[in-house]
Amino acid sequence: MKTSKLFAFTLAAVLTASAASGCLDKKSSSSQNVNISVETTEADDGLALQPKETVKHGPVGENKVDAEIGKEETANDTAFTLNSVIDGGRSDDGMKFLFFDITLKNATNEAYTLSTLNNFYILTNDGEEIYSDVRSQLYANKNFNTEKYFADPFDIPSNGQFSGIIGGYTVDADLNDFTLCFFPTGNDPLAKETVFNYKITADDIIEADSSLMK
Repeated sequence: MKTSKLFAFTLAAVLTASAASGCLDKKSSSSQNVNISVETTEADDGLALQPKETVKHGPVGENKVDAEIGKEETANDTAFTLNSVIDGGRSDDGMKFLFFDITLKNATNEAYTLSTLNNFYILTNDGEEIYSDVRSQLYANKNFNTEKYFADPFDIPSNGQFSGIIGGYTVDADLNDFTLCFFPTGNDPLAKETVFNYKITADDIIEADSSLMK
């Protein structure tokens, strides 16, 4: 009897999916960005699991937004402001540690978590992508005021905001011109279609002040 019920549900799900497919063909392209996957595995109570919706993402960075330091940009219910770029100091081999003072506002009822590794990267003028580096984070944990610096990952409260210094990045000491890229993914870490691009020059980089250091 259990097998018959599962077969009947599976057949009904297939017929429903076929009908839905015919409808989707007649709708706009935005409707086709959602795939319906039918789960036929039984839950603990013996009932088949309900169908789930899976979001289908577009190409990474297809929507590029030229942003400015100090100006708020919004996407995916996330308002983001890059307040400043901070030269935090040097490593033993002379590399420069860069950090970012940011403000993030979450306009949803769901808290989410971001990280420098997933949501930020530096793009050099030569096309090299530089990602968050553990050496800079260890340096910050040792030398920065923990009330201002937040190591990965950092939480964005629901209907609230996050303000602080995050990072960092280990770069050549003479790297002063680059693009900082931020993905406002919100509560979906794979939502990287939109990217905020900040053109950074030497005039935009400030040295860490005494209030940041321990």
